[in-house]
Amino acid sequence: MAPSVAAAPTSTSLLSVERYAPALGAVVGGVDLGKLSAPGLKEQLKSLLYEHQVLFFRNQHLGTEQLVDVAQVFGDPNKVKAFFPRDAAQRSIEKVESSPTGYRYGNDQWHADITFSPNPPTATVLHAHELPPLGGDTVWASGTAIYDALPVQLREYLATLESVHSVDHSGWAGYFDQVRDGAVQFRKIRAEHGPVVHPVIRTHPVTGKRIVYVNPEFTNRIKGLPRQQSDALLAFLFAYIQQPEFHARWRWQVNDVAVWDNRATQHYAVADYSWQVRRLSRITVGEQHAF
Repeated sequence: MAPSVAAAPTSTSLLSVERYAPALGAVVGGVDLGKLSAPGLKEQLKSLLYEHQVLFFRNQHLGTEQLVDVAQVFGDPNKVKAFFPRDAAQRSIEKVESSPTGYRYGNDQWHADITFSPNPPTATVLHAHELPPLGGDTVWASGTAIYDALPVQLREYLATLESVHSVDHSGWAGYFDQVRDGAVQFRKIRAEHGPVVHPVIRTHPVTGKRIVYVNPEFTNRIKGLPRQQSDALLAFLFAYIQQPEFHARWRWQVNDVAVWDNRATQHYAVADYSWQVRRLSRITVGEQHAF
């Protein structure tokens, strides 16, 4: 079980902070993310992210340059990207959009962003522009809370293992099936992004906490185990990820911003809105070495 923490408001000299769910998440108020010049504000935001793993900000009216400025608080916005369309003026911004007639990417699957890369993003910033009348929530899971809930003997065993992550084992194949010349594009992507190996258990470089680091979207198998054993172990871990005790579910409003620690969390975009219009801007940020 995830640790029980009272969701009481706390505050810093600049911000109001309210715990959002027992396992992870905080709603941050008293800040305009378009104005980040206050002394110590950027460091406070980084510290809050490491503490709470995902931060939520309401009513943030940000232009593209301002969104990039927000992303730079948490890392380099020009590091590894996925394959979403890009903003024409700011290439570091990905456009995550759904519509009744548009292309559909199946991100209704638990995942940490871009773990098919040798050095995945350290954090992600998401800004909501247009939303369906109902539905379209996003759910985050704490990889540290999941680790803490595992039996000690299993933690020790998992720490000896590595897992294989692959873009083949994802929703991107289905996305490119819909795109003109998508088969050609996906062959190129596969050639450029071969399978990578990550430890099953990682240690966060800032907090020192242990993290379960496998996800259903990109993790294909446990290295060195027969397929049957690998599938069974991954199925067990994936079932843990789905337990709501480890979750924070956010109901989006227009102009919300969410920032999450991509090393410590996974997330799931709930596809319950019949592919009505849903438009968000996303920036993944990184460092020279994520772990």
